[in-house]
Amino acid sequence: MGGFLGADTAALREHGSVLTARAGEVEDLAARLAAMVDQVNWIGPDAEEFRTDWAVRVRPALHDCSDAIRSRADEIDTHAEEQDGASDVGGVGGALMNGAGDAPIVEMPADSIQLASMSMPLQAFGALGDAVESGRDAAGRLMGTVRDAGESVLAFAAGKASGDIGESTLQFNDSGMQLEPPKTTDTVKVTSGDDLYPGSGSAPFGIDKDGAQIELEPNTRYSVGERGEYYTDGDGRIVYVEAEGGGKEMNPNLRQVLPDVTYHVNDKTYYQTDELGRTEHMYIPEVEVDRDMSRSQSIQSKIADRFDMKTSDGTETIEFNAGHMEARQLGGIREEINYTRQWDDVNQARQGTDNIYAFESLLVDGIEDGKSYSYETRVTFGDQQPPGVGKGSEPWEYVPESYDVAIHENGKQVVDAHLPNYPDGATFVKKE
Repeated sequence: MGGFLGADTAALREHGSVLTARAGEVEDLAARLAAMVDQVNWIGPDAEEFRTDWAVRVRPALHDCSDAIRSRADEIDTHAEEQDGASDVGGVGGALMNGAGDAPIVEMPADSIQLASMSMPLQAFGALGDAVESGRDAAGRLMGTVRDAGESVLAFAAGKASGDIGESTLQFNDSGMQLEPPKTTDTVKVTSGDDLYPGSGSAPFGIDKDGAQIELEPNTRYSVGERGEYYTDGDGRIVYVEAEGGGKEMNPNLRQVLPDVTYHVNDKTYYQTDELGRTEHMYIPEVEVDRDMSRSQSIQSKIADRFDMKTSDGTETIEFNAGHMEARQLGGIREEINYTRQWDDVNQARQGTDNIYAFESLLVDGIEDGKSYSYETRVTFGDQQPPGVGKGSEPWEYVPESYDVAIHENGKQVVDAHLPNYPDGATFVKKE
């Protein structure tokens, strides 16, 4: 049977599993490089050319590579199923045996279990492209070279960033925010019908009906289609999420969030939650103007509230808005992760320069003038809370004590502000 061969289905499936895992490694590499590119504080024509080349050519090439490997894994699994079907006594190929009479054979093009036929447009990516191109003729060589070359590329990029450009670090680095996903050893694709897949369109992934995280495998990346990518640590706890938000349909996992997790949203904005699931840190490496995002009046209405507070002048009713961490005109999403209760004077005061409205105006005006900005906010929650807010409350129900804001313009810090979130010395009045 020139050009055809039989197959050991157990070996085929093992081979497919290896390819699936290695496709995940290439995806992880792309994500880690993307995070590094995003956080480099570098401006000018060379910087723009570099970022454009990364976004238009290099990153898509990495995704093509991963997709090609994963497609081959799926094809191999399909052939294994066909082989098993042909091997059944009543199967179409049941009578096809090898010369020894003990190994069932199914006719299958030889190149369907080889990697030499894959096309991966990575030639222009230096060491990584060369390594993949030379190693793609066999699974083991491909995976080793991708891993080794990937580490080399990361090391080179890190050296370039710190040596030639200057490192860009978080102004507030005490929240545990991660700017790249943790390294994983396995990838699980979760699709509709799987036990792990959310039971409804409004149910988040990874959370049971009581709001607790479900048991997951350690050091694993869970790919959940439109719900995003979820990375676990060595204890099987989700610690990093890549997700899309602000679309026509809201993302449940950005509405009901997990504690102590970094969320990388729309490939540009980072949010860090604290032990109660409250958004305590936001970072945008490169701010953009995007006025197409929708509002959610229902969400804003439930978050905004007024509370009586005792001040030096007596008792005042203080208004707290549903304040966007990232403004809608900057592409801020409408899911709950992007809101905190902000004192009206902090959120939208129309005078002075130390308020969120003034900062957002600075960003929009500067971007339209061709300037580049990073934007970071650290939220502090004190023990003092409105009546009824405490154990069992939703994260957005808590009132922050203060905000710290840092803005860099063309690499130079132009805002370093501390904003109290209610009048100095004020305390919430408990209801009788």
